[in-house]
Amino acid sequence: MKFTTYTKAAGLIVALVLSGCAATKTAPGQSLSSSGISPNEARAELVAGNKRFLDGGMEAHAWQQSSVIKTGTYGQSPSVGILACADSRIPVEIIFDQGVGDLFVVRVAGNIDTPQGNGTFEYGLKALGMHSIVVLGHTKCGAVVATIAGKPLPSNMGSLAAGIQPALKGVLPAATDNPSQELITTCCEANVRYQMKKLRADSAVLRDAEKAGELVILGAMYDVDTGRVTFLD
Repeated sequence: MKFTTYTKAAGLIVALVLSGCAATKTAPGQSLSSSGISPNEARAELVAGNKRFLDGGMEAHAWQQSSVIKTGTYGQSPSVGILACADSRIPVEIIFDQGVGDLFVVRVAGNIDTPQGNGTFEYGLKALGMHSIVVLGHTKCGAVVATIAGKPLPSNMGSLAAGIQPALKGVLPAATDNPSQELITTCCEANVRYQMKKLRADSAVLRDAEKAGELVILGAMYDVDTGRVTFLD
């Protein structure tokens, strides 16, 4: 294959990949702004969705098929980004009773901000119409507990503790293998607040959008024992 032919093929592949990621195709008269959660009501909608989850009155499943068809045809335009822990006890769309195309979710143990996660939210903001980000921590977080213990972790797991450690300054008196649940929760909340600050500090795009009123960054905690989400003020 000649080089020119190869580069054209590579360019076509890139274009196809991007067209699959971005919401570039809209229906006649359709506005590509968000999945339906308005900027001023993001927190209230998530609170209401969590209440439906707790009360057993979830609604999102009722329209999933139509959402699949809509987003498959016209592309995605999620309203809210969620930076969540990878913990399997926290199925993000379910606990907020949201459906296909509503949430733009980044999950990593310890809900830590990374350059890749940061870039993902920048893309959601600039290309997809995302207008809110929630940093979602949770009780009994294993990554936070491991950081509290202060012992070296093997292989790449050490990067998780390194991402959480700065958040614990001022709230963790000393490393301990036997922290109380109260201390763990305090540290988990401190980590949420730290990751919120880090999102702003590490991204001029997100920081400027927040200052301009185009983006809201919120913090919240999920209780793995009750299923309840509490937003941090």
